[in-house]
This record gives sequence, C-alpha cells and structure tokens, in this order.
Amino acid sequence: MYKINDYVVYGSAGVCRIVDIRQESFGDTGDREYYVLDSVYGNRMQTYIPVDNISVTMRPTLKKEEVLDLIQSLPDIDSEWIQDDNQRKVLFSEILQSCDPTRIAHLIKTIYHRQKELQELGKRLTSADSEALKTAEKLLYNEFALVLDIQIEQVIPFIAEKIPV
Repeated sequence: MYKINDYVVYGSAGVCRIVDIRQESFGDTGDREYYVLDSVYGNRMQTYIPVDNISVTMRPTLKKEEVLDLIQSLPDIDSEWIQDDNQRKVLFSEILQSCDPTRIAHLIKTIYHRQKELQELGKRLTSADSEALKTAEKLLYNEFALVLDIQIEQVIPFIAEKIPV
C-alpha cells in the first residue's frame, strides 16, 4: 500500500504524487478507499484510484539506480520496426498503458530509428507514430527528471552524456 506523498506512475497520466488516501462515495458504489493523485507535470487535475483495484496500472517511480541502469541498457535495446500500421498502433498503445519504463524506452528508440530512416528519404513519421513518440517521451522523461532531480529539458542531454557514442 502506498502512503501520502509517495510518487507513482499511473497509466498515461504519468508521474503523480499521492496527496491523500480517503473514503469516498461515487455513485452507487458505496464508500470505498481511494488514492488521490495529483499530476506532477502538466495539468493539476486530481485523479481518484480505488485502493483495492488490482487492475489499475500504477507503480512506484523508479529509483535513481534503476534509471541509471535503464539508461546504460539503451544501446542494447533492439529497435525492429513493425510495418503494419494497425498492428503497430495497437502495440504502441498497449506499451504506453503498461507503465513499463523498459518497454517505453524501447518504443522511443524504435520510433527514433524509424524517424531517422524516413528523414534520410525526405519523409516524416505518421501522425500516429509522432503522437506515440510524444507520449512516450513525456512519460519516461518526466519520471527521469523527477528521480534524477533535474529539469525535463536536461533529460536528453543527461542520457546522451551517459551513453557512449
């Protein structure tokens, strides 16, 4: 069970802070205990997550060592492109909802490689792929910024500094 002031990653909302744990009654469900989440980056809308809901994709933020390990593993991540647009869109959506930082890093690397290939041909990513990249970057970079105690704009230079070229 999480505590007030714990930081968590919640689905596509990204990094959130638990600001309260309280009983609420929404509709016909009766009283239930909820985590009250505030988004750390972006909108300040509060989200209520039932404490006993095991199907919710929520996890504690990574620890600093885990972030550094993930960054070090980036060169070893394979980045094979899926040609079928629909299959790729479904997979990217599932990865973004998973809250799995390794899978999200894989997605970012895969799209970066595809973007580079297309640029060499004078082409661009599809809008769906661009949106998936934007969402993945937001999710991963916001968490890295919080854990590393740096500004979001410093995340990419930080990663570049840690990975040998």
